[in-house]
Amino acid sequence: MPLRFLCLLLLCCLLNGCTVAYGVYDDKRLSGTIAEDKSIATGIKTDLLNHKFGDGWEIAVYCYYGHVFLVGEVPPAVRNEAVVIARRDARVRSVRAHWFDPAAAETSNIVLAARLRTELISTSNLSSTRIDTEVNSGRVVLLGVVASEQERALAVQTARRVNGVARVYNYLMLPEEAVPAAR
Repeated sequence: MPLRFLCLLLLCCLLNGCTVAYGVYDDKRLSGTIAEDKSIATGIKTDLLNHKFGDGWEIAVYCYYGHVFLVGEVPPAVRNEAVVIARRDARVRSVRAHWFDPAAAETSNIVLAARLRTELISTSNLSSTRIDTEVNSGRVVLLGVVASEQERALAVQTARRVNGVARVYNYLMLPEEAVPAAR
């Protein structure tokens, strides 16, 4: 069986098993805020696709309390355009872009993402359902809304100890907090 298939199967098992074993999704935002954030992110993603950003470039769009995060690996010549597109929605309070430059790593993104998710799930005092992750050639971006400064620090510490992680970028927010600086 090809390695990619095995990795994908492992990831699916982990994600499906986590739903049953881990329990209910735990988000500190109110349901109206979650719906508004999802609407903002979906609109921006649609606008990016309409502007040909789907042609071989991957930009993940996240939104928390109206603060938008763009994460991906795109050519420098189009990065500013992506940010301009994201700012068009009047509900957007801020836009922060985290662009990756091309890099190589010994561990594939899928394998590293599965290791990271497994580690986040198995860490006590950490609600991994609040944490979104992006993985690119050993570099990890943590995003989401966590309950406390201690949980934020624990998430970063947990990600750093995962085998294959070279660097961790922290964009975890506290409820109703302004956009934090990258660490």
